[in-house]
Amino acid sequence: MKIALTDMGVRRLAPGTYFDLTTPAFGIRIGEHRRTWIVTKGQRPRRTVTLGHYPLVSLQEARKLAFAAFIEAEHRGRVISFPDAREEFLKLDRWRAQTRRVLASNLKHFKWTKRLHKITNADVMLALDDIVGPSARWHARKDITTFFNWCIPRYLAASPVQGIRAEKQHSRARVLSDDELRAVWHASVELEHPFGHLVRLLILKGQRCGEMSNVHSTFVEKDRLYLPPSITKNGREHWVPLTPYDRALLPDRTGLLFPNSKGKPFSAFAFNHARLLLASGTHDWTLHDLRRTFATGHARIGTPIHVLEKMLNHVSGSLHGVAGIYNRYDYWDEQVAATAAWEARVLEMCG
Repeated sequence: MKIALTDMGVRRLAPGTYFDLTTPAFGIRIGEHRRTWIVTKGQRPRRTVTLGHYPLVSLQEARKLAFAAFIEAEHRGRVISFPDAREEFLKLDRWRAQTRRVLASNLKHFKWTKRLHKITNADVMLALDDIVGPSARWHARKDITTFFNWCIPRYLAASPVQGIRAEKQHSRARVLSDDELRAVWHASVELEHPFGHLVRLLILKGQRCGEMSNVHSTFVEKDRLYLPPSITKNGREHWVPLTPYDRALLPDRTGLLFPNSKGKPFSAFAFNHARLLLASGTHDWTLHDLRRTFATGHARIGTPIHVLEKMLNHVSGSLHGVAGIYNRYDYWDEQVAATAAWEARVLEMCG
């Protein structure tokens, strides 16, 4: 049956199949439990393709997917499998090393081997549903969206992620107490290199896990550590004050200071973090919470916010806008003093 499909009308339709008067071969199949957008393609025998389910995919979004299906023939000469397209995407020169590693890790959740244009909205939904944890799902959806957007118009007319909304993310506020930090510190001493050393450096320096695990011997100077734009999250170079105690935690070796067994940057954080939770008797915190604990600890000892932002390599807050553009002072002496004060507090607290 052909009718003029509207959002209001779709909610009231009885079970059956209905095609739109304004968009040829596009319609909706009303079942007992769900409403499914469809489009029919090809000559006889015609093939029915599922575009998604209402109301998760709105009428407007379904029409866009239907139009994309109509022009898919333009891309038949550029057929490629998902694994081949993913490999091509990851090899792009635009990615920094750390970004490429994160993309590769998040895209591993999608294990399709079929041709790219055969991947449907339902395939993406199923893959996302299999990912444990809202944060992991959010990051996987973000990166698969970036991938499919890159595929347009190279290999696809439209993205199969269209219409899949991101889960709302709740901002974490977890800060470790002094007792918890002490327990984590002592447990990290018992863990072998490199993870135990990395944990103590995260506590003392407040940097990101991925940045510290990519530190190379050439980045280390007598009293400071250089983090180049290629490994920092915001793409800005960053200098971190080093004390003699920090230097003792940094391995005396050439090349990557914290490699895994294959000579690449250490990345087994989830596995070792689980061991650390067990050994320390603590729970419900992440390694990134050590960075928040670092910032909160500096606030307690009186470190000014503009100095703390320099130490964290933040580009927002007190040093954004005009202040960030015209105030080029690096507050290095203040950072060194704050580093010494925080280290003294941590070492006294942890014995």
